[in-house]
Amino acid sequence: MRYIQRQSAFARGLHWIHTIACMSLFVTGLMLFIPAVASAVGLGAMQGARTVHRVMAVIFIAAPLLAVVVNPKGFKHFLKNMFYKWDAGDKEFMAKFFPYLFTGAKQHMPEQKELKSGQALSDWMLFAFAIAISISGVFLWLSASGVAINGTLTLWMLVAHDVAFVLLGLMMFVHIYLGAGVFQPYRGSVRLMFGDGKVSESDALYHWGTWAKEELAKGDKVSVE
Repeated sequence: MRYIQRQSAFARGLHWIHTIACMSLFVTGLMLFIPAVASAVGLGAMQGARTVHRVMAVIFIAAPLLAVVVNPKGFKHFLKNMFYKWDAGDKEFMAKFFPYLFTGAKQHMPEQKELKSGQALSDWMLFAFAIAISISGVFLWLSASGVAINGTLTLWMLVAHDVAFVLLGLMMFVHIYLGAGVFQPYRGSVRLMFGDGKVSESDALYHWGTWAKEELAKGDKVSVE
């Protein structure tokens, strides 16, 4: 069977780091966000949660910034995939996406490029929410550390942080549902980021037909197992 190398070791490593940071932030964020949870775990656990939250926040922000410095070509490729101009096939995919979630492989979907239009839209939202939660989090950390920041601004940063937290949480569940292969057509896709980064020829043609045909023609990322 032929396979295409879809994700590099660098991308997979960064994804591992960011996943650990994101999950840690989500769990500790729930403890800080929901008063009932804070009361249940106690003061000691809450103090530990605050420390973990801040450490992981640094990793959450620093990891992608360092990745841009270390691998600028990869970042340019990421931006190119995110902000490409949609064609008729991309628009058709989005029009059929929600029926596709309920009917799966029974719904005929148009061929897609390296990044599906739905995935690009999801990445735009994740990118925006991540920036919002990072900036607001920095403001809140500075305010809690005694830095003089306007009270109204701090309040708005708290609102922005909480809203971004909820939206990122929802996006994370959708990402896990699709990326971990819970949704049947995506079974085995967890291998892309948490395995060797390879996708079978048949799955590649099904999910990213245009991209797969280009890679199969070039052959430099194709292997036989």
